[in-house]
Amino acid sequence: MQRYYLESQHEQAQPEAIQALQLSKLKALLAKTWNVNSFYRDHWKAAGVRLECINSLDDFRELIPSVQKQDFLDDQLAVPPYGRRLEHALSLGEPLIVSNTSGTSGMGQEVHAQTATEFEITQQVYAHGFRWAGLKRSEGLFLTLPITMMPGGRCEYHGAMGYGLTVYAVGNYDAAQKLDLLRRFQPAALFGTTSYFAHLAAVSSETPPSPGMRVLITGAEHAGFSWLQRLERAWNAKAYDRYGSTQSGNDHMFACERGIGTRERLGTLHNTDLYHIVEVLNPETGRHVEHGEEGEIYMTSLYRTDTPAIRVRMRDRAIWHEPGSCPCERPYSGAEMCSIGRIDDVKKVKGVNIWPQAVDDLVFGIDEVDEYQVVLTSSDTEADMATVRVMLGTTLSDRKASDVSDRVATELRRRIGISFTVEILEPGSLERSEYKARRWIDQRNRED
Repeated sequence: MQRYYLESQHEQAQPEAIQALQLSKLKALLAKTWNVNSFYRDHWKAAGVRLECINSLDDFRELIPSVQKQDFLDDQLAVPPYGRRLEHALSLGEPLIVSNTSGTSGMGQEVHAQTATEFEITQQVYAHGFRWAGLKRSEGLFLTLPITMMPGGRCEYHGAMGYGLTVYAVGNYDAAQKLDLLRRFQPAALFGTTSYFAHLAAVSSETPPSPGMRVLITGAEHAGFSWLQRLERAWNAKAYDRYGSTQSGNDHMFACERGIGTRERLGTLHNTDLYHIVEVLNPETGRHVEHGEEGEIYMTSLYRTDTPAIRVRMRDRAIWHEPGSCPCERPYSGAEMCSIGRIDDVKKVKGVNIWPQAVDDLVFGIDEVDEYQVVLTSSDTEADMATVRVMLGTTLSDRKASDVSDRVATELRRRIGISFTVEILEPGSLERSEYKARRWIDQRNRED
């Protein structure tokens, strides 16, 4: 497998060397934050933190308390609109790149920012993902994300420009315009949300929609292996997934040259360890999980010293991959491809916890299925009822449609552990997502 190194000295180093660099940057970050950031300093004082006791990454995990969404919202409410977290950055007289979360959790919109100087480093972070996907300077990239107050779109645009790509900012155009422009300019890469790539392929009159395209940079939502494989076939291009957040200010985990890998050995989303620390902790014990184990993601940005994001609890789960465990042998930590998902997304149905990407992987593993939707309802006795509405790619005979229904029901019962009612729908019956997929509808009379 050919390697595409961005920082060959570091990407071929030993994991211990990378961790030593992380610790050096971390100590400087903690010291400066204590001195200039009252939000974090008060948070740490309340937990009895003594910075002189932090002499390893393990000390950092054990002694520095985490922060999460409610802490940010309380801070903003106390000192609107930015909170005490950004008082130091505001005092610098430097431009800020301000962004907010979507607020879809119902708790409120967090406000985050980076200074212009920090934002330049964000460009370096994105360069890893572009390089590992094999993209060369001056090649074309279609950015399908709109430019708004959300970080998604703006960060990717500047990251791609900083790397040296020719960026087509088409995010605010409708699907028909995007497809026309794709056929006209024939870029090497497409960047956006995973679901939107499927939408574009479905409404295109040509297969593949853009001949010559070789890279799909997916992400911004969970996706099963079968779904990503299907996108690769539809576009005749290789998928490279990514992970980031508004809190981190960018995507910071990217697929290497292996892409999504194989079903037998899934790819790795490699963290950019020189710029971020990612922890995956067991939510019951608070201890870091071992390689191949599942836990919850915590993120620290090492380069944002004026707008800190330190031990942020992401509420995302992932399967941990230790440094050097991928066949590419990079000394960077990461997460297993297709394992990341919102902890809040888990559905408890008939007493069983179900991760939506597990259902994705099963349903989209059946070729005749084009799209699906799960509807959860309650029976007269308040029992859970789960219905999978399956939209076919083409109209089938009654017998073949019944066969698809049986296969979906059998696979779900065998691998998920509960029975689903399956409804077969004609092509075009379900509306496709133009941003992030929302395939689960919960209409139950009670909450678990």
